[in-house]
Amino acid sequence: MKLPAPLAFIARRLPEAPPAFALATALNFVRSRLWPEEDFSWLKGKTVRLAILDLERGATLSFDGARFHAGSAAADVTFGASLEDYLVLMHRQEDPDTLFFQRRLMIEGDTEVGLALKNLLDATDFAPLFDLLPTPLANSLRAH
Repeated sequence: MKLPAPLAFIARRLPEAPPAFALATALNFVRSRLWPEEDFSWLKGKTVRLAILDLERGATLSFDGARFHAGSAAADVTFGASLEDYLVLMHRQEDPDTLFFQRRLMIEGDTEVGLALKNLLDATDFAPLFDLLPTPLANSLRAH
């Protein structure tokens, strides 16, 4: 899913704080559905940046042991991929290792946290999220 040029132009100029806040809120909402047995102790006190490389934007998040928060501190680990490749991961069309070795997924920083996050992504079935989205958005993501 490549954003049309006008939307990509706008996305590159928007501040990162609102999407980071929205992502942290969404993760707190779906955490028990997607990862009912994961305590995220390996992430406590760490800062993660999810960079969308083709948009030159991203979201920085931290975890305090109970909740995700939008962050602004320097990231302990950065995951970077194109918007298209994040969707490929979400649909489980490719695994993170394949994208990493094809240089389509970048992991920089704290190796231990990066590997734990990569493994979490690999083990996550994101399909239940589609039922929580508005129908037009869910249908467009399912069609990907």
